[in-house]
Amino acid sequence: MRKVIYATGLVLTMASMSSCKKYLDIVPVGKVVPTTVEDFTKELDAAYAIADLDKGIASYRGDEITVNEAKSRDVDLVSNNFLWNENGPTKGLTFDWRGKYQRIFYANHIIGAAPAATGGTEAQKNQLLGEAYLMRAYTYFNLVNLYGNAYNEATAATDKAVPLIIEVDMEKVARRNTVKEVYAQVQADLEKGLSLVNKDVYETALSYKFSKTAGWALAARVYLYTHQWDKALNAAKAVLDKKNTLIDFNNSTALPTLYNSIESIQAYDLNYNVVTIQTAFVSDNLFALYNPLGDLRLKIFYGKDKNNKNIIAKINTGNNYRQSFRVAEMYLIAAEAAAQLNQPEVARDYINQLTQRRLTPAFHATEQLRLSTLAGKALLQEIYDERARELSFEGHRWFDLRRTMQPEIVHTLKGKATTLKAGDPRYTIRIPMDAVASNPLLNE
Repeated sequence: MRKVIYATGLVLTMASMSSCKKYLDIVPVGKVVPTTVEDFTKELDAAYAIADLDKGIASYRGDEITVNEAKSRDVDLVSNNFLWNENGPTKGLTFDWRGKYQRIFYANHIIGAAPAATGGTEAQKNQLLGEAYLMRAYTYFNLVNLYGNAYNEATAATDKAVPLIIEVDMEKVARRNTVKEVYAQVQADLEKGLSLVNKDVYETALSYKFSKTAGWALAARVYLYTHQWDKALNAAKAVLDKKNTLIDFNNSTALPTLYNSIESIQAYDLNYNVVTIQTAFVSDNLFALYNPLGDLRLKIFYGKDKNNKNIIAKINTGNNYRQSFRVAEMYLIAAEAAAQLNQPEVARDYINQLTQRRLTPAFHATEQLRLSTLAGKALLQEIYDERARELSFEGHRWFDLRRTMQPEIVHTLKGKATTLKAGDPRYTIRIPMDAVASNPLLNE
């Protein structure tokens, strides 16, 4: 009897996890290659099922978290990243290099084999293929922002990032591609994926999947990071034309980051586990960005710990807190892109539409007046601060710090201060040592 590949039926092992010289190694465990659209859809579901907590781990490197040292058993698990030494002496949480390439493997297999699949309609096959392209684009986007330098037009062609593997090849030993090459592949996959997906949105229960709207949200983010301001603005507008509703915190206490929020565009990522969320207090730096009287997010986003002393985020673990793209981010992308295009009135309008639903009416009126005086670098800084306020604990802050100012950050742990200098090379994470040990080309 033909058997379908499930998550437990196809085991993909990175070369970093084996002693062989191959970059990838596959163990089929008695399963056969899928042949129908239904089979390939189940394979794609296996890719979606791969957990990835990397953005939650990376958030410890930024300026929105201080460590809850009372969680003594967990402090060592986060300290390497909190102190910007991910390959440090303690056995801590590590970034999931293997899991990301496992997802890429699934996407590559579907892209290569699913065009010949039987069964299903042409629309179903196109949606399947489009999602695979978008998944590959999103995964490489996250990889290049962890392991490659922040995008810089002047150096992207020489800055090393991660290996690009876009087909199933068990014998290939891969070198690191450049930041420019990785982003070129991300954008090619974006364009192909958007040309194929035909579901504007998925119903809430399936909202972890890539839809047309989610694809445009990814495009907006990618174009923002690569300084393609016109494209970023247009992509954000394309999303907001389909979905633009914001929760009004003046009459609702609903968290916008829940998977079933009216702001949710795609609910795929789960950024935190028990260790990373319980070991995190809100930093003084982040808390100081909010107005304590007029910003309603302080009550919606945060609470107090059991000692009623330290501020904690209400984002938690569990599938209810899955979020990859939401409406508020699109307003912020549109605002930043417009500001970069020297369209300050447009930028201010997008910010005002967001903050009208986040601030008390009286404080919002005051903020409108203040915002009306800002332009140029001051307006951009305000947008960066607004991103920090609105998107806190959603996996954006470390990436935002990398791609903008790369400021100096000081972290204190167990009474000792450690400094990440402005523009520090540690703004780029080192490829895991076990991966390099198995594939020395990654060290070039």
